[in-house]
Order: sequence, then structure tokens, then C-alpha cells
Amino acid sequence: MIPIILTMLFIYMRQVFFGLIGGNSRFSNCLVALFCLGVLLAPAARAQSLPVVGSPGLSVDYYRGYFYDSPSFFTTNAPAIRNRPVEQLNFAEAEHDNFKVGNVATYYAPDRPDEFSARFQGQLYVTTAGEYTFYLGSDDAAYVWLDNDPQPVTFNKGDSFPFREVQGTRVLTAGLHNLRVDYGEHGGSQGLVLHYSGPDMPKQLVPNGVLYNQTVAAIRPTLMQFDATLAIGQQVALKWKTAAEENCTGFVVQKSVDGETFTDLVRQPGGATSMTTHAYDAMDPQPAMGWNFYRLQQLRSDREPVYSPIKAIEIKPIELVVNVYPVPNNGTFYLDVQPANVGTAVLKLIDMSGRQVYHQEISLSNGSLQKIEPGMSTGLYMLKLTTSSGTFSRKISLGI
Repeated sequence: MIPIILTMLFIYMRQVFFGLIGGNSRFSNCLVALFCLGVLLAPAARAQSLPVVGSPGLSVDYYRGYFYDSPSFFTTNAPAIRNRPVEQLNFAEAEHDNFKVGNVATYYAPDRPDEFSARFQGQLYVTTAGEYTFYLGSDDAAYVWLDNDPQPVTFNKGDSFPFREVQGTRVLTAGLHNLRVDYGEHGGSQGLVLHYSGPDMPKQLVPNGVLYNQTVAAIRPTLMQFDATLAIGQQVALKWKTAAEENCTGFVVQKSVDGETFTDLVRQPGGATSMTTHAYDAMDPQPAMGWNFYRLQQLRSDREPVYSPIKAIEIKPIELVVNVYPVPNNGTFYLDVQPANVGTAVLKLIDMSGRQVYHQEISLSNGSLQKIEPGMSTGLYMLKLTTSSGTFSRKISLGI
């Protein structure tokens, strides 16, 4: 069908151009050929200009020799290893070849590489505008650059120190930012680790879910937004948004009380492969008192999971309010407890001699009224209700 359409288009446009240029058939044929070529190439040109889904991580080139704190080293020397993908900058200090540079390095002792340099490049996506602190740990020299700024965000200069951490801050807009990290190993142990912190974000390794290894191509990031906010009843509302997804089978919201060990909270299906925006939400009905940490684990069919930044939110204790009714009653009563998400509570009834005569565990997680049928004789009792938010006590009468 396409050849037929092009043939008809060729004949029609030849007649048009033939009339315009006064009957010069050779010239008109050339014009028609150029026009048809443009028609054929236009879709390909448009396709090349369309953004692609960003690939998680960074790209690194490794070089023989030490760069001696000179950025020009990386432009005047050819890399020995090109465009190797890395998930994140988490090369803990070590004597062995933790960078896996092999014969790029010089070995003065077995499995102890020295005299190599590296340039890591890509893009960093900032989900929330604000002030960010970058923590650079390295042995030996390393520099962090953002958005082609001639001044590095932070750096470790020289080679006369052990592994150490330095830091620098930048106010960043939401969106993509060019990221470059230059590194060199001169002698002894080696290591390179990059953490950051920001709005509602504790100090953490820069995760692969906000790093993209394309340095020049127009890309659509996967994660655009991830927020954890306090909701009614001291619950935590979790919302995230994606600009594009690739081979995404699902998202797992994970939670932690220490920011280190995470467990799965809820799982939701992903958008497979899509270039359209998707919005998601979830709820943590029972966060712990104190600090709670949340992150997203994106599951993909073509690779290992991709992780979002960690978000932190503090749940502060609030006064426990307990209402008991009806008063008087026939021996059966109801409890209304606020906040409603304090979880399991222990109810005790103590008679006037100080003897515990009733014990019951009740669940307050759904916020509904709790019907209590202790089956006790008529009289006065001390009611004690113990929850994670504290202990409530009051004198009640049964059957009176």
C-alpha cells in the first residue's frame, strides 16, 4: 500500500512542480524526489526527537592512570572501559578490586588495584524542590558536579588521606539535573560512596530510581513524585506519580522504623510499558510511634528492582481519649477510643479491694465501638485500658 501511495504522490507532485517551473522535467523530478524523501524521513526524525524512558543508574568510563585533581584528564585521555552501567555510587572502602577495573589498574600487589581514574555521568531526578545536601565519601580524590556548574558541589582533593566524607549543599528545582562524579585511585585502599538528604528525606544512598545513565538524550523519568504525609487518625498517606514506565509489573511500598531494614507494606500493579502519566496511592493504617520510613520498590520484568528515595515522617503521641457508656448500664458497656489506630489494647477491671477480676485484649485498629460484656456482678470497678499511646484509668459502675 505504501509504495502505491508514494507512486501516486510522485506523479501528482511531478505535475505540480512541472507546471510551476515551466516544463523542465529533469528539475521537476529532482524536486519531487526531495519532497518524497522528506516525507519518508519525517517520521524517523520525529521518532528520534521523542523522549525515551530513562534507564536507571549511571554510566562510567574507566581510565588508566591517576587524574591528579584535573578534570581535563578525562578529555585528553581515552578511556580503557567505556559506558559501563552502574546502579549507584556505593563502592565501600576496600583493598581489593571492588570497582572491577581489572587490568586498567596497576597492581603493586595481587588483587590490590592502584593508578586508575573514573568519570561517572548521568542525570539526577529531583522529586521535590528544595535544599539538598550531598555527602561524598572517597579514597582518594573525588568531585561531584551538577548542571555543568564550574564549581563542584563538594570534593575530596588530593591523595594523602584515608577514606573520608565531605559534604556540600545545593538548592535544586524539581526535575532532571546533569550529574558528574570524577574519581581517582592513587595508592592503597579505594572507595567511593555518594549519599544525599533533602526535604522529608533522611541521609541515604542516592538510589537508582532517581539516576538515569543517559547524558544527552531526552528522557522521561519514571518516578516524578513520592510523598508520605500524615492523614486523619495518625495514618500515613503515600502517593506517587510516574511520567513513564518500562516493563513495570508492580510497585511495592516498603516501610521501616530504623531506615535500614524494610518490610513490604502493600503491593500495587504497575503500568507495564507506557509513556503516559500514572498516579498511585496507598495508606499505612498503623504507623509506629516515632519515625517511620517509606520507600518504593519498582518491580520490572527485564531487570532487578528499582528503588525510590526514602521518605521519613514522625508520628507523635497524642492524648488518649476514652469514653465509656451508657452510664448507668446493665453490666454491658461500650468503649469509644481516640485515636482509633492505636492497635491492640489491654482492658482490665479491678474491684474496690484492688483485685483484678477481668482481663481482655481488644483491637482498636478499625475505629469502631468496642462492646464489652464482662459478666461481672453489680458494683464499682476501676477500668484500666493500656495501649501503645498510654494508659487510661477511670472508675465505672456495672449493673447500677
